[in-house]
Amino acid sequence: MDKVPSLYADRNSRSMDLIKRAFDFEEPKEVPFIFNTSNYFSFGYPPEELPEDYYITPASMYERQVRQFENHFNVIDDHYVPYLMPWYGTGVTASGFGIGVNFLPKMDPTTEIPIMKNPEEIDRMKMPDFSKDGLMPKVLDTIRYFQKNSEIPIGFTDNHGPLTLAVQVVGYENLFYWMYDYPKQIHKLMDLLSDTLIAWVTHQKELIGEPLNHCFGNQGIYVPEGVGVWFSDDDCVILPESLYREFVVPYNEKILKHFGGGILHFCGTANQHIENFKRMKHLRGINNFALGSWRSLLALKKGLEGRVAIIACDFTHLDFRGYYRKLFEENGMSKRGLVVQSLFSPVIGADDGKYHLVKRSEKRVADEIKEEAKKYFNLN
Repeated sequence: MDKVPSLYADRNSRSMDLIKRAFDFEEPKEVPFIFNTSNYFSFGYPPEELPEDYYITPASMYERQVRQFENHFNVIDDHYVPYLMPWYGTGVTASGFGIGVNFLPKMDPTTEIPIMKNPEEIDRMKMPDFSKDGLMPKVLDTIRYFQKNSEIPIGFTDNHGPLTLAVQVVGYENLFYWMYDYPKQIHKLMDLLSDTLIAWVTHQKELIGEPLNHCFGNQGIYVPEGVGVWFSDDDCVILPESLYREFVVPYNEKILKHFGGGILHFCGTANQHIENFKRMKHLRGINNFALGSWRSLLALKKGLEGRVAIIACDFTHLDFRGYYRKLFEENGMSKRGLVVQSLFSPVIGADDGKYHLVKRSEKRVADEIKEEAKKYFNLN
């Protein structure tokens, strides 16, 4: 058994309490800040840092993640709380519906283009068998391996919400055309996908031993009780407000309510949906990778102030000093209901709405960003 839980129990307990206070919208004396050096995915890492068999054997996945945890605690004293992630890309649930997944060397798994041609094919779709279909059995086997070899908490695998899952299963053009031409079929699809997501997450939770109303982590961040699920909603950024309200909001809310509350994730800007987000009564948080756009993040935070916690994520900004200055000094962004995560990559940095290739040192950036975190977030 690894020693991560016992070695850092006090530190993890303090961090979990601080994050809970953020979700409760308490006036913060200290803002939860995570400088995440323990990312479970391949994107943002040079090939030489990635094991050849990371996606082949659970042992390799486990060993890399534990090494990352142990390294992290020696790099910076932040509010990161480790958990193991059975990560096989963003297409696990789609694979259960027959969508192929490609495993390219030292890259995150990617889904193949869907082959559905006609909306009538939706009538023949059925919920996957989690013990047999696609990558689902591999996820379950990995969870079992983690349980056998560690006492570190385990998260359920990457989770696409009904909108993003629909894109993977039927394709962008079909989905958006059929919303206009065959709305009943799309509602039928979204109902099936939301039911599948509920059942698949519940199945993993039962194996992990996790209650319905608590998922331990969301993309590298601990989340408190009352947040039972998270899912990616990335394609909301390209959908107009009216279509999202009709075809997505009811199904997102159905999932969020089932788990007693939850978190949406998306990359980019989806501020056209601020009112739609308010319609989801069980939405507890939004995890937003703003791609370095402080204006977008500021508008989202202001639009949902006091209602939805904001997890402000990004790969570490090229100019993190200027980014935090813009948000907190020049524009006075509220720190209530806020969690900040900076994901370190030695080769990727965020700036003004996009990512850039860089080359930088983990230790140097950690030391520099810690000073900014002391200034803006009262990091001890």
